[in-house]
Amino acid sequence: MSKMSETPEVDTPKVIAVKLPFDLEERILTFPFLHALSDFYPKADLHFITPKKEVEVLNLLPFKAYYHLFDEDEIRSVLDVHPYTANLNVYNVDLFVGLTNSFPDACLGLGLRAKKRVGFSDNWKTLVLTHKTARPTGHHLAEDFLALFQLTTGATADSRLRVTSRPLSRLPDLPPSPYYALNLSPLRGTVIESEWIELLSQFEGQRIVLFASEDQVQIKLLMESFLPLLPKTNTYEFFMYKDWIDLGRMLGHASGLITYQGACGALGAYVGTRTLILYDRDDPQRTGPFYFMADVSVMASNNTTVLKPTTNQSVLRDRLSFDMNAVFDQAAKLFNL
Repeated sequence: MSKMSETPEVDTPKVIAVKLPFDLEERILTFPFLHALSDFYPKADLHFITPKKEVEVLNLLPFKAYYHLFDEDEIRSVLDVHPYTANLNVYNVDLFVGLTNSFPDACLGLGLRAKKRVGFSDNWKTLVLTHKTARPTGHHLAEDFLALFQLTTGATADSRLRVTSRPLSRLPDLPPSPYYALNLSPLRGTVIESEWIELLSQFEGQRIVLFASEDQVQIKLLMESFLPLLPKTNTYEFFMYKDWIDLGRMLGHASGLITYQGACGALGAYVGTRTLILYDRDDPQRTGPFYFMADVSVMASNNTTVLKPTTNQSVLRDRLSFDMNAVFDQAAKLFNL
């Protein structure tokens, strides 16, 4: 990654604290900002205030940082800020950056007695921040965070910024390469969607790793009835993981990933896997993992040519079904099948 333009301020911060979002996908999409910050201040001690849930994804970052965990209901109001920061064991904070829209989150900078407190300027946060900017409208999430990088450093982030994870070792029980990973989530109801069978029937002679990026116990039960339905033209492996590092290690050695929108697509792209993402509700221009080094292709529901025809518009709004012929064609181009 190239260095950011311009040079650091004279008073280079030695201790930096960053409040990360709770949502996992959004947290992963902060990684370009975190890379840029680490690159710009390579000698600073970085402290990330992060949700305890799925904290292990931060271990994919290729630089050192300290993690300070909180539970979902631990920082809900300004009254929670002092008890939390008083026990945080972070001292002499020069710079605090809040990456959320939360007023209590912005108050963490005060609780840490940070000299410089940076964040988005909506609502009451202007009272507790020393440097603030309006959150960009209609931009990608990563660009929102990079706007705070510019405000923090006075430098402009590289518009061609693309980042990737640290090197990941291969899990010993994975099938031989090449193999392709298919995320069966979201699990709607008590069965796995039959559309995946339609998609898999178009692959021939491939190794396919099947997994779900949600309840591992539930997917294990559902796989018992799903595996016998799959076409015999491929070989299949069912993958269960204990944490998102293991999932990242599996995806990092895959030749391609197909998934619906969400944290899994961002993870796959960050670990360097060619990733095809189906967007049936979110806007890929807002959340697509385009600031990672992997090749990414998206199929969005606003393109009706990639959806199955339907006359029931209420059903269409609740559950969009993609034309799996179109999905396979897109995957074949991306994966060079």
